[in-house]
Amino acid sequence: MTTLRDHLHSIAAGAPTVDLTERVIRKAARRRAGVYASGAAAVLAVVVAAVTVIGGRQEGDIIASKVTDTLPASGVGPLKYAYYDWCGEKWTPGVNTHLFAKECAQWNVVTRTGETYRMPEALSVYTEQTADNYMNTSAPLVISADGGRVAYYSEKDRKIAVRDLASGRVWLMPMTVSRAEMVAKGVLLALSPGGTRMGIEGGSGQDLVVEVETGKFSRVPEGWHVRTVGDGGDPVVVTREGKDDELGALTEDGTVRAFPPTGDVQPVDLSQPSPDGGAVAFLAGEKESRSSASGAMEEYKPNDTIVVLDSTTGEILHKARLRGVPRDFQAGRAGGWLSRTEVIVSEPVLGGSWMKNGKGTPVLGERTYRVNVRTGQVTPLATYTYAAWGGSLELPGF
Repeated sequence: MTTLRDHLHSIAAGAPTVDLTERVIRKAARRRAGVYASGAAAVLAVVVAAVTVIGGRQEGDIIASKVTDTLPASGVGPLKYAYYDWCGEKWTPGVNTHLFAKECAQWNVVTRTGETYRMPEALSVYTEQTADNYMNTSAPLVISADGGRVAYYSEKDRKIAVRDLASGRVWLMPMTVSRAEMVAKGVLLALSPGGTRMGIEGGSGQDLVVEVETGKFSRVPEGWHVRTVGDGGDPVVVTREGKDDELGALTEDGTVRAFPPTGDVQPVDLSQPSPDGGAVAFLAGEKESRSSASGAMEEYKPNDTIVVLDSTTGEILHKARLRGVPRDFQAGRAGGWLSRTEVIVSEPVLGGSWMKNGKGTPVLGERTYRVNVRTGQVTPLATYTYAAWGGSLELPGF
């Protein structure tokens, strides 16, 4: 008899050894880079995704691999997404890296009106690996929720840069990060909805919250990391080192006001601030207790609830059970807001054959939904997929 464990191991045996796993873990939890590279967690992330979507829905356009134009100096409209796909080829670390042309590993950005450009100034991947962080292959890139600004790692400047696509203006953040630090430790970015403020986590030293256009920054206290950043004077929500369910707000005097425990719901990935800056949302599975031969146990159900927190006090403002959820719904990330009552959530797409004897190229990507935080109603939005063995995809607001 084939058990579920046997089935999971068979899928894991054919799972990719590239940064798909690192991408899933990084986006799902926004944890410190040294944590999300765990090999066991990486395999688990791929296995979960593979079981839920292989053979499932595959709607959405396949993103084209061939891009020739570079990003113009200015006059570019808001972005719909960014991606790189290794030109659809399978990458084996230390074996065939030399076969990839530079363009295959560049971030490509796609506007809402369909223009696609290469963005060579933004470092996309590096193939150096370390024993402790061997899955960390992707340099960071994030897009503001309004699509008007993009943040990325500029290797020539050794800094995080923010570019306004319409004007072409580029601002360099104060933190200096070498390529070696990027490979060894990784850096996570949190861009505010309008791209005016940024949280920088990782590299050397404490996390920073930076006013993009002035360079003025504040340090996050030791033991805390940036989770989500608002524009202007809107709150900055942080999480305690190694404890994703311990949240707080960064105060004007540079301290952290700890939030009360969230009780029977566990926040994994917070949304950006709501349009008025007063709330953040997350998907959660409620905690339940059960007895076993070894005693009482606590565990969380799969995500079935949308929770809204006051972004200043941490008070739970509202909880709603999800409604109209697709059968294979596996969304865990929350991003930007469409209105005062609707937030966007997403799940990874992992389709096609990952088995050793499989034919064709697998399909990767993201599937998004809108969730009404009052009623819990879930409505499909869009699916973004591309054919590749590895790569990355970034959506505005995530």
